[in-house]
Amino acid sequence: MIRTVLIGLATAAAVAIMSIGGTQAAKPDVTPATQAFLKKAAEEQQAQIALGQLAAKQATNTRVKNFGDEMILVHRTVSFQLRELATPRDVQLPLEPDDEHKRIQKELAQRSGHAFDRAYMQQILSDHQNDVNEFEDGIQQVDDAEVLRWAHKTLPMLRAHIEDARWILQSLQTNP
Repeated sequence: MIRTVLIGLATAAAVAIMSIGGTQAAKPDVTPATQAFLKKAAEEQQAQIALGQLAAKQATNTRVKNFGDEMILVHRTVSFQLRELATPRDVQLPLEPDDEHKRIQKELAQRSGHAFDRAYMQQILSDHQNDVNEFEDGIQQVDDAEVLRWAHKTLPMLRAHIEDARWILQSLQTNP
């Protein structure tokens, strides 16, 4: 009976050790390219959230204000998705925009009225065009299948934001 209990305990210990080892083996290896892509994408999300908050508060045009609200919601969702990708890979994501976007946010905050609305939409258009380029480049370098699927799924949303920003910016140029 003691022998049976000892064999049972040894088997349980072996299973526990194998499951711990299996958990570590299941952790994805992260290449520098994948890590850089995730960090840059997270930084971009933080920038769009911060700029969207500014537009939601400061825009005078209803379409610009609504677009700012949309940027907050969509980019928070994308940011959450990024955290879900980064966590099992032990990639520490930035929690705020980069210094360049902090500077841009500060400059935009000094504007008001139609000048703010136009400058914000121009910045959004520029940022999203850069984001699309960075995603397309990143897709060529990232070798993590799950990150690639996410990037391919997210890219159309970024392109749609470009089109929306173009339409709004065009309406601002014709209707001051």
